[in-house]
Amino acid sequence: ILRRRTRFRYDVICLLYPVTGGPRDFARFYVLETVARVPYFAYLSVMHLRETFGEREPSDSERMRTHYAEADNELHHLLIMESLGGNSSAIDRGLAQTMAFFYYWYVTVVYAVSEPAAYHLSELIEDHAFNTYNGFLNDYEEKLKGMPVPDIARKYYERDDPFMFDQFCTVKEPGGEPFSRQRPKLESLYDVFVNVRNDEKEHWKTLCNLVQFDDMQGFGTGVQSTEPAPPELAEA
Repeated sequence: ILRRRTRFRYDVICLLYPVTGGPRDFARFYVLETVARVPYFAYLSVMHLRETFGEREPSDSERMRTHYAEADNELHHLLIMESLGGNSSAIDRGLAQTMAFFYYWYVTVVYAVSEPAAYHLSELIEDHAFNTYNGFLNDYEEKLKGMPVPDIARKYYERDDPFMFDQFCTVKEPGGEPFSRQRPKLESLYDVFVNVRNDEKEHWKTLCNLVQFDDMQGFGTGVQSTEPAPPELAEA
């Protein structure tokens, strides 16, 4: 049921905001990024409330830091889309904010009842986001390579302290460098979207491991989509 509902929401956005290679593409990405931040707020809200009533697990602090870093990353994706004019329409802003408001409460309830179900919901969204950005890069590579890098992207990916960025990259490569040192250099808007796409993949990897292993790092050497869905999803 959650999978169908998630797909329906995503299909509505795709219908209203088809990718055409024009300025309206940034409006679509603005809507997507406004909604994409919401689950991390919901997770943190429930975890803080549980802490207030004395329900604490040893791993909660690290997980809360990671969810905050994920929300911060999605915020900067949103700021990039805003700098490209994605929020210039009051209609787009109203739609995105309305969807985010109701989606926040939906995810909060799901997370309070079943953490794996809520994480799987976000896993599906991050997978859609990665594929959307990947398709956009493949279809409009030459055009994007002729467009400049927004200053907010340079600030986040090049000048800011990378601690928060590395915090949400939980699936480490054995003996590898921190992910912040592996990011593509920003020479055009194309490179900005490559970074945004890759960020979505890191979120997806973390969520897959949380659903399947209740552990952000997971086990083994590979990350796979959650199939079949956890038992909680069948009852949701």
